[in-house]
Order: sequence, then structure tokens, then C-alpha cells
Amino acid sequence: MDYARRYAGQRRLAGAIFILIWITGTVRDWVLLNTLDPSIVLHVGYVRLAGAVGMAVPVWLMWGPRAFDESRAVRLLCAVTMSCWFELLGLVNVYPPTRIESEIVPAFYNALFLVFTLFRLRAITAAWLVGLCVVTFNLLELDIEISPRSDVSTMMVHWLSGGAMMFIMYVVGIVVCIQFERVARREFVFRRTLRAAKARVEAASLAVNQQNDRMREIVREKERFFSSAYHDIQQPLAAINLFIRSARIKLEGEHAASHDLDVVEETARDILDMFKDIQDYSELGSYIPHMAPLDTQAVLTEVYEQYLEPARSRGIELRISGRRRRPPPIESDRSLFKRVLSNFVSNAIKNTSTGGVVIGWVEIGERLRIDVRDTGVGISPAHREAIFAEYYQINNPGRDRSKGLGLGLSIVHRVIGILPKHSMSFWSVEERGSRFSLYAPISKMTPVIETDDPKSDASTSVLQGKYVLLCDDEPTVLEGLRRLFLSAGALVDTAESMAGFDAILADDGRIPDIIVTDIRLRDGPTGIEVAERIRQHFAWAGVLPVAFITGELVSPLALRDFAEPFVLLRKSSAPDSTLAEVSRLVADWQLTGFGRVRDP
Repeated sequence: MDYARRYAGQRRLAGAIFILIWITGTVRDWVLLNTLDPSIVLHVGYVRLAGAVGMAVPVWLMWGPRAFDESRAVRLLCAVTMSCWFELLGLVNVYPPTRIESEIVPAFYNALFLVFTLFRLRAITAAWLVGLCVVTFNLLELDIEISPRSDVSTMMVHWLSGGAMMFIMYVVGIVVCIQFERVARREFVFRRTLRAAKARVEAASLAVNQQNDRMREIVREKERFFSSAYHDIQQPLAAINLFIRSARIKLEGEHAASHDLDVVEETARDILDMFKDIQDYSELGSYIPHMAPLDTQAVLTEVYEQYLEPARSRGIELRISGRRRRPPPIESDRSLFKRVLSNFVSNAIKNTSTGGVVIGWVEIGERLRIDVRDTGVGISPAHREAIFAEYYQINNPGRDRSKGLGLGLSIVHRVIGILPKHSMSFWSVEERGSRFSLYAPISKMTPVIETDDPKSDASTSVLQGKYVLLCDDEPTVLEGLRRLFLSAGALVDTAESMAGFDAILADDGRIPDIIVTDIRLRDGPTGIEVAERIRQHFAWAGVLPVAFITGELVSPLALRDFAEPFVLLRKSSAPDSTLAEVSRLVADWQLTGFGRVRDP
């Protein structure tokens, strides 16, 4: 069946060629015989017509679906061949004897050539079909030789010489058919093997895709679990921090209670720091780096000052390697670069019990290498491939919370993949220490001189007398936030959902100066929807600023369709930091003018 499908077009063309050659021969006969012997033109015409009809009918039938059925196609081709052959034999009987050798015999050879090359018959079919033709040709030759001759030896010589060429063409044609069939069989086996291989590949690909889908679902389930766990843990911890601050204000001067509060606050801060790593690791998936020239020395100094006190508390020395000149500026994202360097330093301090940690740099061509060396426990060869895996920690079988969750180097590895033209390396000797290195491209531009962080300039006095609408579905967190803003001198109305604000909005009272809401609320609209509805209610007064305070792993991209001004805060933030951020947002809104949105 494959043979029939592959060669259907070629066989149809071969049949049409047979008919065209036959018609050409008829025209030649008409021209030639009218010159030689007009009396036999009519007889030759009858034979030619019979041959044309005998070939045209099976060729016409091959233009239908029969050509795609091998057995039917072979029968039709046999009919074409036999019609042509026997009509040629008939022409031998009516043609002028002197012209048979030059006009008719070459037609036999042409017919054999077309049958062997274009019909694409299987070798066994070609052998018996053409063999029958050759036998009939030789019988006709024998009959022709017997009639005029009585000398048997002379007759046999002429007969054999006349049939020798036909026999040679027969043998060569069979060899050609065998080769054609072998090639066709090899191609068929190859294509069948290829189809089977493709089917196996497709099946394997489908299985891999299904496995990938399951893995992605597992990852999504893990992310949902972490998001829910993070949110559920942030709620009570946020309440603890808020009430600790409130208690400090009430218990000023009572040193014993203040000490207890210090212990509780420090414990809560340790837990918050651990889960902050989860937040950072989650947000990196959607983070778009903002590349700009950075003052390398300024960032190194910031990290040094940030970890100087933790290093001293562990009894180890932290210093920046002294150099005669400042390090060149680099092209990087400030927050990500600082996070990588901070994680290197933090990791070095945690794994160093004696000695110290040194931050240094060296210029290598067009790149700057920033090194963090320590004299800690080092990393054995067995752990060097695994230290960048999530939650992997060396020498922490008891999961000491002071050593974090094991995400520090995982975050570094992920950040390096985000920052273009950045790379890292590390060297370590067990029991002697390690060196982690960050490579960054040197910037050809001078970095902008950085001023102090605007967050530190924001004063909570900005909230004095301001009206705050506060929404959170957790009563303890809501109460803690209420006390926080009251301590800053703000006027506060609270609600656990949009339903709680309906009565407040119905009075058409004072326009709120800021809306502070959690994103995920237990019942009814989300915090985003609550903020939008309150904005719509006071639309005539302009676009109100909104502070979203969430305990979930929410990317800032989730708020890309929300109109500014707004800020996204974490419940893990310190209460003073939360007040500073909200104060800054209110101050910026006042400076830009009511009803006008700041240019993002």
C-alpha cells in the first residue's frame, strides 16, 4: 500500500507517456507508409487504434482511487503493457518487412525501458510480465525466420541474434527492478522506524509535559502554602510588634517590664528576619533589575555599618580592606547588589566563631571583583554543590533560628541569574575559611551622588491631626495599627471590611488623608477593592493616597493596575518604619497638591 501511494503519480505519468509515444508513432506511420506503400495504411491504422484504446482505458482507470491500491494498480499496468506489446506484435505482421527492423523493433526496446524504469513494478511482477513479453517476441521472431528459410543452422543464428538484445535488456531490467525495490523497502523501513521513533518521542514528550505540569502544580501548591503560612505567621507577629510599641509608651521608666519587652521584641524580630528571606526569594521571580552606575565604596560602607554591630556581638572583627584609592563605580541594580553583598557578609559572620571577616575588591580588566573573606568553618567538598540549594544549611542539624532558613545563598544564586554581566565564584578550605566573590561590570559613567534615604527624613509629625481610614480583618492587628497611628497624633476610623465603612462614608464627613488597608480581607471585597470604592466616593477631592499593609508574599507587580499614589508595606516591618513610610506618602501627596497624582 505504501508502494502504491508513493508511486501513483509516477505510474499515471508513465501511462500517459505510453499513449503519447503511441500517438507519435501513429503520425509517423501515416507519413512514412503513405510514401512507401499506401495500401497497408488502413491495416496499420486499425492496429494502432486498437493499441491506443487498449492502453487508454486502464490509464484512465488509474486516475481514480485504484492507483492507490497496489493490486489494482499492478493489474492496470499489466493491461497497459500487454496492450502495447501485443499491438506491437500485430504491427510486425502488417508492416512492410523491410521496415520492421528499423521502425518496430526499437519500439519493443522503448516499451521495455519504460516498464522497467517508470512503472515501478516489484521485481517478481516485472520478471513474469516482461518474461511473457520476451517469450512472445522470440516466438514471433522464430516464426518469421522459419517461413523464408529451410537451412536450420542459418535460421537459428538469425533467431538467436535477433533475440539476444531483447534477452540482455530483460536481464538488465530485472536487476534494475531489484535495486529499485530494495531502495524502496529500505526507505519504507526507515520511514516506519522514524515514525515509530517520533511516536516514542511524542509519547515521552507528552509524559515529560505531564510530569512538568505536575511539578508546576506542586510548585504552585508550595507557593500557595508558603504564602498562606507567611500571611498567617505575619499576622500575630505584626500584632506582637505593634502592642510591644504601645506597651513601651505606657511603661516608660519601668525597667523590669522594659527588659521583658526587649526579649519578646528580639524574639519576634528573629522570626520576622527568617521569613523575610522567604519574601525576598519569592519576589525575585518577578523583579526587573534597574541598572545604573553605582558608587561601589558607598554600598560597601553601608553593608559594613549594617553588620558591624552583629559581628562585634559574636566577638569577631569586621573590616573593609584598606586601599589607597576608591573602587571604581559599577553598572548594577543597587538593591540587588547590596542584597548579594549583605548575604555574603551575613553568611560569613554566621559561620565564623573566631577571627574575622574582610570585605575587599580587585579590578580585573573591565570587571570589578568584590570579595568577602572569613576565617570560619569553611566548606567541605561534599557540600560545595549543595550550598546554593533552597533551605540547605551546613552544621545546623538543630535548625538554630539564629542561622536563618538557609535561603541566603539561594537568593544570591537567583540574583546573579537576574543581573546581566554579573557572576560569582567561591573558594574554601575546610576549617580555614572561605572567600565568596561577586563580579560586576565597571561603569564608564559617573554615578549620581546619593543623598540620605528619604525614608529617614519622613517625620511622624506629618500625621499629627491627619484623618486615617484603617481596614484589617484581624482584630488584634487592627487594634495595634490603630494605637500606632493614634500615638503619632492621627485621627483614626477602623473597620474589618467594606461593610464597616458604609456608615462612615454615608455621613459624608471629613475626607481621609490616607487609606491604610490589608490586601486580603476575610469577607467581601479585597483591600484593593475597598481602596478603590473609597476613592470613588471621594473622587471630587482627587486621588487619595493608599498604604497597603500585607502579610502575604505579594509582588509589587500585582498592584501595577492600581492608580498612584500608593505604597506597599509589609506587616513584618518595624512599627516606626511603617509610620515613616505612611508619613512620607502623606507628605509627598501634600507637596504634589490635592487631586494630582505623582508622576511614577
